[in-house]
Amino acid sequence: MNPFIAITVFFSLMIPSLFLSYGNYTTAKEHIIDDVNQALAQTILYKQSDRITADTLKVYRSKLKIDQLKKTSYLAMCTEETSNVSFCSDTMTYKCGEERLHVRAYPNCSKAAVFSMSEQTVPGMLFIASILWGMFSMFYLNHKKSIYPSLQSDNQSIVFGDIVFSDSHSLFYNGNHEEIHFTPMQYAFMKILITSECKKVPVNEICQKLWPGKDNSKETLYTLVRRLKPVIESNSNVRIISDKGGYYSLKIEN
Repeated sequence: MNPFIAITVFFSLMIPSLFLSYGNYTTAKEHIIDDVNQALAQTILYKQSDRITADTLKVYRSKLKIDQLKKTSYLAMCTEETSNVSFCSDTMTYKCGEERLHVRAYPNCSKAAVFSMSEQTVPGMLFIASILWGMFSMFYLNHKKSIYPSLQSDNQSIVFGDIVFSDSHSLFYNGNHEEIHFTPMQYAFMKILITSECKKVPVNEICQKLWPGKDNSKETLYTLVRRLKPVIESNSNVRIISDKGGYYSLKIEN
């Protein structure tokens, strides 16, 4: 895993969680306004008065569907002018005697209260997943950096193309400082080639080192190399070449 993938996955989880969270928060505000509007309308139909009384407020709160609003929401007489408070009901007008009166309902709840009324399960899960992924990525990348052999201090490291072989760690790394995973036989074959002076070894010598005394070892070697080539090619700019003179060698592809 390289840093680009770690960052991409982190933001792929974090950004949807934030947008979804804000969207659900906005939806909750809309539901609250819808609730106070319908409760106010029912209150006016039930009881029309030239003032807000305790009885009026009691009727209004009984019409609210959201329980959290029944303790905080209130009514207020007003004018036809737009309210300075944006989080309130529509202005409703009714006639009491010869006078036209205007009234509004106010949820009177904090942003935290609105947030608690919104659906945050899925956004919360995505947010937690992004945080956990971020922590895992930081640990993994720091750990990988700590075990990646420093070419300045590790005298047993061999660099060929963008492959690094650390004999002290018995590991191969690609250009992204990631371990290249080989089977034991693939590892042994690559070690023979990369530690050779010219990165070129005769087939017979390889067979003798990998399968001493085995018949048909060349066929086994051919199968090993055939399966190894895609692993090398997908992790580096190094290629395994079969020479006509009966050699296997490593070449850097430009």
